[in-house]
Amino acid sequence: MKEESDYRPTGRVLTGRMVLLMLAGFFGVMLVVNFIFATYAVKTFSGLDSDNPYDSGLAYNKEIAAARAQAELGWTVDLNRAPDGSATQVAVTVKDKAGQPVTGLDVGLHFYFPATRKLDRQVSASPVADGVYSGSAPLQSGRWDVEVTLGRNGERLFRSRNPLIVE
Repeated sequence: MKEESDYRPTGRVLTGRMVLLMLAGFFGVMLVVNFIFATYAVKTFSGLDSDNPYDSGLAYNKEIAAARAQAELGWTVDLNRAPDGSATQVAVTVKDKAGQPVTGLDVGLHFYFPATRKLDRQVSASPVADGVYSGSAPLQSGRWDVEVTLGRNGERLFRSRNPLIVE
């Protein structure tokens, strides 16, 4: 004895043409979305970390020589952060090999925000005591990198990059 099914097809019949149109529509939407995302990505981020990457690469040997000269100095640099109204004040303490304060330096502070270069700030630090230099900049809360540059008479003698948390 043969049993009959209670299944009764309803709606439209699925044809090869409908399957082709559904596949074309799916991949068409995917292509349009990918094109929009790729265009947005290229317009908002160039992919370069440096304005002149070629020139930076050529200066590599000079950076190695500067790092060796810096290591021979034996200086130590300590950073202290303190809120200063709407800004953040950073005090830099510089000591030589013997632990004595280093005076008469030109001190620059470059604040880097890792997520975007738009928030980067560069300030000069002024001497406030023997071997202590201070500068402040308006920084939003988060993790920052501070590049401390020490020099005399236009010549860079020391550079270090340090993490900084602003609350």
